[in-house]
Amino acid sequence: MTRRMWAVVLALAFLVAACAPATLAETVSAPVGTRPGNAAPDFRLKTLSDDEVSLSDFRSRPVFINFWASWCGPCRAEMPEIVAAYQAHKDTGLEVLAINLTFQDTVADAQAFVDEFQMPFPALLDETGEVSQAYSLFGLPTSVFVDAEGIVRAVNAGPLTGEAIEQYLAQILVAR
Repeated sequence: MTRRMWAVVLALAFLVAACAPATLAETVSAPVGTRPGNAAPDFRLKTLSDDEVSLSDFRSRPVFINFWASWCGPCRAEMPEIVAAYQAHKDTGLEVLAINLTFQDTVADAQAFVDEFQMPFPALLDETGEVSQAYSLFGLPTSVFVDAEGIVRAVNAGPLTGEAIEQYLAQILVAR
């Protein structure tokens, strides 16, 4: 093969690896701020409706944080599963905070994404990348599961299936 073809093959391999679901070892080796057992970094972001939301506003409730962008194919693939999980568990107090990487996206495209998937939870705008940096993101989508005390219980880098979401939610939802 030519060098150019090897470069394409290598680039595709990195892309596939970045989109693969995290293994337990990857979850445990997550950045310090997002390692299971650590407090989730607090943040304050604007919503598409120009309100402001902080993670600390949801203390005493389990929170599923999902980082996404409108141009991200795996983000698009998993969003129907996230919406379904929220609908199934909202009565237990589950909150979903969908953080758009607006510094790499546009507000108009984020709004179109929210409308397309009929997202019933807040879409937050990370316009400066500060929150993405605080959570040490290295790929999209990334999901962080935070319990009612504000402690990170799991991190998943890559797209989620409905089954995986349920397994992670079991770690943060209190049986009622």
